[in-house]
Amino acid sequence: MANAARTHRTDPLAGPLAFALACGILAPGCGEQPLHYVNLELILDEEVVIDPSGQATANNMVRGPDGTIWINSTTTDPGLFKSSDRGKTWRSVPIRLEDIETPQHIAGFTVTRSGTLWIVHQEPPDRSGDTPYPRDAFVSISRDHGATWTSTRMDFGHFAPRAPQDPYTKMDVAWCHPNFIERPDGTVMFSCSMRYPDWEDYQQPDQSRPGIRDVMVRTTDDGLTWGDPTIVHPHATETAYASNPKQPNHILAATRIQRHALPGEDPEAIKKNLTGVPYPPDIPWCYKNGLILESMDGGRTFEEVSGGLLGFGAYRWSVVWTENDLVLLSSNGGQEIGESTFDDGKVVRISLNGGRTWADGTANGTLKVNRARKFTIIPDDPQSHCVSATIEVSPNRFLTLRRFRSGDRRLTGVFWHLENRYRVPPQAGGQGWPPSVAAIIFCSFST
Repeated sequence: MANAARTHRTDPLAGPLAFALACGILAPGCGEQPLHYVNLELILDEEVVIDPSGQATANNMVRGPDGTIWINSTTTDPGLFKSSDRGKTWRSVPIRLEDIETPQHIAGFTVTRSGTLWIVHQEPPDRSGDTPYPRDAFVSISRDHGATWTSTRMDFGHFAPRAPQDPYTKMDVAWCHPNFIERPDGTVMFSCSMRYPDWEDYQQPDQSRPGIRDVMVRTTDDGLTWGDPTIVHPHATETAYASNPKQPNHILAATRIQRHALPGEDPEAIKKNLTGVPYPPDIPWCYKNGLILESMDGGRTFEEVSGGLLGFGAYRWSVVWTENDLVLLSSNGGQEIGESTFDDGKVVRISLNGGRTWADGTANGTLKVNRARKFTIIPDDPQSHCVSATIEVSPNRFLTLRRFRSGDRRLTGVFWHLENRYRVPPQAGGQGWPPSVAAIIFCSFST
């Protein structure tokens, strides 16, 4: 189960004890020190109301080059939400797509280094299943902060390897919250699900055809044309990305793997021993899990990281990679093998060194992301209903979105930060602080 975050509270401490506690968190001399894994705590600071109407949800949150924070509400009205004061206040920016007649679901959003706004969108399908997903998907850009938009229809069929003789027949972006990436050379790319008509036949001899297939496509001319497709994963979609700020060819991808058993596999053994998917035998999905991938070649190819398969339902991702190498993977809590209940709260897994190790309560962390501690940002009662979009507002200050399915349906944001805290004051020679910190405290009392 996830570990609950503590609400921030300031307790007055007098004299040398206050100094000692401060030096337990900071360096000798009380200069700021990097975080470490021992007693790492997620501290909830405050909540801000973004949209009180109860009508908006959220898929993406992005910090623009001028510091403006943008939120994609998935709708054309209220459209985008914008904050120019680090998330304290918000105003809506409706999206007017004058050259597209049908209503549009705004599935993905970003702001590039030039300040251009990008959206990928599609007519909302009938989620009852009575009508299929629509064929058309669009990318639109705005160079005037959302006042006007220019749209391009995605000719996705030819992205298939054997097109035009054997094209993709579905491109799903609605409710799949794709994420854009801007490369150092200005190339913009995103991935989404592209499928063949027989994608659900997982037993067919040609195993290049089944699957929900996450395909990355690219543009080098500001979205006028798209191409250069590569497959991120044949059985995944709903993928969030973050690039290493210092080595942008290194990209982390957090996605949702979902498939039936493949030829020769035992679906019940997979569910029991590997994925923990709690479905009965008459439901064929044996994978419906979170999955962490990485690319070392700028998104051309992806491989699973160590311990990259996570629990059932552990997806709807947001990925943050900061300048000081802190990585945040926020998602639904999900359900691990052996757990009897599903955690639909929002949790975050934390790495302090660019994903090499992950916080797990030990001093060195764990190499396997599926063994990382899950820090709870938003509890699961009532259930939260939006992607756990998270950004770094300022150094070690973060903002995560939430909206509940029932009751209070406002769209709000939760501010939080990380600290190294010690829950119980240590006894002399006992547990609580490591020896180096105990030595600092001893010296502080002795002066």
